[in-house]
Amino acid sequence: MQSEAPELMTIRQFGDMSEALLAQACLDSAGIQSFLMDTNMGRVDWPLTRGMRWQVGADDAGTAIALLEEASAPEKS
Repeated sequence: MQSEAPELMTIRQFGDMSEALLAQACLDSAGIQSFLMDTNMGRVDWPLTRGMRWQVGADDAGTAIALLEEASAPEKS
């Protein structure tokens, strides 16, 4: 019997591979499985494409978005 693949949702788009890899590290550290789609678009200028897309399972989308927003928020002193 074959199990169904989880529905994937795009939670963020990146035009820069280094930013995408930082997001991956953040999601990995929280135990959220994620997938970087359209990596070949990283070679094309960002304004000309929609960039690379980070996708996660629909059940993890809210948590993943919150983690990435928290990680990218400026530190308060």
